[in-house]
Parts: sequence; C-alpha cells; structure tokens
Amino acid sequence: MLILETIVPVFLMIALGKLLTVKGLLTENGIACIKNLSVNVFLPVMAFDALIHGTYSKDSVVLILLEFFALFSAFFAGFLFKRLFDKSLQDYIPYAMTTYEGGLFGWALIAILVGQENLYYIVSMDIFSGVFGFTVMATGFKMINGEKLSRKDIFISIIKNPLIISVVLGFAGAAIGLGNIIDNSAFASFYEKTTGMFTKPLSSMILISIGAGLVFDKNVLAKGIKFVSLRYAVQAVICSIVLAAIYFSIGLSKVLLVTLLMYFCCPASFLISMYSQKKEAIEFTSAVLSLQIIVALIAFSVIAVFAV
Repeated sequence: MLILETIVPVFLMIALGKLLTVKGLLTENGIACIKNLSVNVFLPVMAFDALIHGTYSKDSVVLILLEFFALFSAFFAGFLFKRLFDKSLQDYIPYAMTTYEGGLFGWALIAILVGQENLYYIVSMDIFSGVFGFTVMATGFKMINGEKLSRKDIFISIIKNPLIISVVLGFAGAAIGLGNIIDNSAFASFYEKTTGMFTKPLSSMILISIGAGLVFDKNVLAKGIKFVSLRYAVQAVICSIVLAAIYFSIGLSKVLLVTLLMYFCCPASFLISMYSQKKEAIEFTSAVLSLQIIVALIAFSVIAVFAV
C-alpha cells in the first residue's frame, strides 16, 4: 500500500499535465510561467528550509565529496557521448546525463526502503545535486537558450540566482543552528505553515510541467530510450566506484547500500525540464525523464524485494 501511495500520485500528476495541454487548458506560456514560479520562488524556500534543518558530520563530508565526483564524472561523460545524438540535442546531453532528482522523487522511495529516520544519509549528498543544477545547469541552459553571457554576466547570474542565495543563507543558518532555534521558538507553527504554503505545491507543479511536455512520438521516444540506456550504463560505473570508496573509507552498511543503489537509479533533476525552452529540448527532456521515472520505479520494486 505504501508503494502505491508513492507511485500512483506521481503518475496521476504527470497524466494531469498531459490532459490539461490536450484540452487546451494549459498553454506553452502557462507552462513557462509554472516553471519560472517554481524555480525562482518555491524551490528557494524548500532549499533554505532543508538546509537549516540538516545534520552534518565527518561522514557527510565524505559523502559530499563523492557526490561531487558523481556529478562531474557524469557531466563530462555527457560531453564524450553527445556526438551519438542529433545536433539539435547535443548541447543538452551533458546536463541530462548528470544530477539526481532526490527531493521531489527519490527521497520518498528511499524512506520506504530504509525508514524516514535514515534519510540523513542521502540529504547531505543530494543538496549538492541541487546546487549543481542551480549553478552549472542553470547557466548552461541560459547559454543554450540563446543568451550571450560574458564571464561577468555568468558570475552575476549565479550570485543573483534566488536558489543560490537560498542555499548560501541555508548553510549559514545551519552553522548557527537556525533550524533548532526556529523549531523551539514561539514562531515555530507560523514558520511551518508559511513554508508549507510554498513547498507543498512544488512537486505537483513540476510533475504537471513534465506531463505537459510529454510526447508519444516514436522517434522522440526512440531517442529517449537510447539516451536513458546510456545514462544508466554511466551511472552503474559511477555507482560502483562510489560504493567501493565508501566501503574502504567510512564503511558500507546495508542501509547506506540500499540508499545509494536507489539514489543512483533516480531520474536526472527535474530542473532539466524546467529550464528547457526550445521545442525539441522540451520533448526530449520530457521523454527521458518519463522513461527514467519508469526505470526508477522498476528498480525500486526490485531493491524492495531484496532489502526486506
């Protein structure tokens, strides 16, 4: 029942996004507005709240360093393999090859596998997948979408990014224990309700955007299948290296093993869909994300059998 409670709503929201576009209730401009609102308003609130409530240790440092290794290894692998795809899609391949959608997808599945209390293993890692998306990916997509950026423009774009600002403030807040201060104050209920109004609609908005761009064209899906197969082959190699490094450094418990296996099966960050503006990119990213969600759910079912 818990598995169905996690899986079914995801597909319902994706299907709703597609239905709204078919019925003409959601236009391309509407989708663009949803994306901008999510990236610039709702996601920064979620990032800040998650960071100030984070718990960090020496083991977290190891996991964070390995996350950087995983992110940039997959990113550079994308540059090596992008020649295998059409020219219209080549610039998107490195960004689609890397990052992991944990907060809006993977965390829920991982919590079912290892328990809510063990999510701290992955939170410290996954935050930097988001940071990568908010910086490297956001800047890269702006350039792909036709914006001419100098080094100064790129720097200004990064430091003015609401998501980056929220991440910096979040880490600063965590350093002084802001999360605990708020939780133990008279304003705890007010803070929780206010942030909840920003964060609760976020998953639905992103999933609707993914569904709105979903296509069933066999040629597009064929490109998606080709890419997804390649991405998971790359991720399998990276995952093996990460697991070996953890085993010989901080030790690899069953909980951490299950957590990381599920994490590396997660789709790429949903931000690739949010940042895509060109028609061919929207179709491609929607196809690969949808296919990756299906693969991740199959992987979840297999891991669940052996994890019990």
